Amino acid sequence: MRPWLPILVAPLVAAVLGCNPVNTVPEPVSPKSAIQYYDLEVPPDLEIKAVDFSATTFSEVSGSKGLTSSSVGGRAFVKVYGVHRKTGEQFLLLYEDITRRKRPVQVIRFRVTPTVTLPDSGR
Repeated sequence: MRPWLPILVAPLVAAVLGCNPVNTVPEPVSPKSAIQYYDLEVPPDLEIKAVDFSATTFSEVSGSKGLTSSSVGGRAFVKVYGVHRKTGEQFLLLYEDITRRKRPVQVIRFRVTPTVTLPDSGR
C-alpha cells in the first residue's frame, strides 16, 4: 500500500460525510396522532419572558446517470428569552433537535457594557 494514500483519501471522505445536511425538524404527525410533548431543561432561577419556535426547510437533491431523487429536510429551533430571578441578567437559550436533546445547544448572556455605543446613538 502506498503510504501517502490515506493522507489523500481521509480529507475526501471527511468532506463527503460532512456535506450531508442535518434534519432537526420534528417528524410530521397525522391528524389522528396523539399530542406530542417535549420536555426542555431550563435553569430553575430563570424566569421565562418569551418563547419562539422557528424552522427552515431545504431540499436535498442527488442523482447520477439521468436519475434524480430529492428529499426535504430542515433545521428547527426553540428560542427562550429569560431573566435571572435574583440578578436580573438576561439570557437567550437556543434549543435544536428537541426530539433528542433536552438541554440548550447555546446559552447567550446579555451584558450591559458602558463602552459600547450604537452607530446611531448620537442622535
